[in-house]
Amino acid sequence: MSEELKRLFLREKPVLAILAISELKPAYAAVIAKRIDSTFPHTSAIITELETHGLIQSRLDGRIRYLELTDRGKAIARALHDLTSILQRPDALILKLGRLREMAEPQDGTASALRLGPLRRDIAKLKGQGDAELEKAASDLDSQIVDALEKMVIR
Repeated sequence: MSEELKRLFLREKPVLAILAISELKPAYAAVIAKRIDSTFPHTSAIITELETHGLIQSRLDGRIRYLELTDRGKAIARALHDLTSILQRPDALILKLGRLREMAEPQDGTASALRLGPLRRDIAKLKGQGDAELEKAASDLDSQIVDALEKMVIR
């Protein structure tokens, strides 16, 4: 990736602009400027930069320049949307998984089926949050609990 493009996406307003273009129908400079809380001239400069890099295309209709994402722009918008979703994910879910992990640890050298069984219900809820990393960690913990429960049954 070019240094110029890296600098573009390490700034807040261009990121907000490309997300706004992906969400707004129709998208044009004035509405994007309002959405990202930026001046019209600054937004126009951002739009020009996005268009120069082939992330958006525009079409003139009367005095209004309508904007839409190119395929590459759509891919970047999806990635930025995913990133912002991850960054906004409540840390409480990760903390809850940590508490569940602690509860699953054997106490006095033994695990209790009465304690482990209900944990699986809470873990199942964490798996359905749409976060791949959280889902993998929850699945791993669930597998450990199932193994521990099976060992108790075998004894």
